[in-house]
Amino acid sequence: MTGTLLNLIMPFIALGLVYFIVKRRKLSFKNDIGIVFPTWQALIFWVVAFAGLIMVEEWITQQSGNAPVESWIGKYSTGEIVLRSLGIVLLAPLSEELLFRGLLYSRIKETPLKYIGAIVIPAIIFALIHIQYSEALTFVIIFVDGLFLGLARHYSKSVLLAFLLHALANLGAVIERLY
Repeated sequence: MTGTLLNLIMPFIALGLVYFIVKRRKLSFKNDIGIVFPTWQALIFWVVAFAGLIMVEEWITQQSGNAPVESWIGKYSTGEIVLRSLGIVLLAPLSEELLFRGLLYSRIKETPLKYIGAIVIPAIIFALIHIQYSEALTFVIIFVDGLFLGLARHYSKSVLLAFLLHALANLGAVIERLY
């Protein structure tokens, strides 16, 4: 249960950090962080493209012979599964996207690194914070996903779109662990 609670606490710390920095630097949640709704066209395009990317990644993972994911059934209580799912599907994507594709993106794009750095650097850090996955292929996939989320954020101007894509990917990972 300790790991589950830690996974729930960390996103709140990240959300508080983002809020504090946005307020302290007098940034706009809409213009700087990107808390705007994407257009329907952008939403459909990026969801379909991300689904295609996930299918390719799943195929590559299967071909590589990586071990299947460990089921949560029998390992965790129903309450822990609910709390873990909440943290993984909603809290982690929200805090990570506001931090990486919101705050870091907006700050880096104002430097000489511009948009390329604003997409690549958060993707690298995003992959590094997921280092608990020991397989090199998984690390590469997370980096590629981070690049994709950065591109979606850049072209749609919406961190909410990146959050939705991230949440959908994590929902798939949770569902995988329930069988």
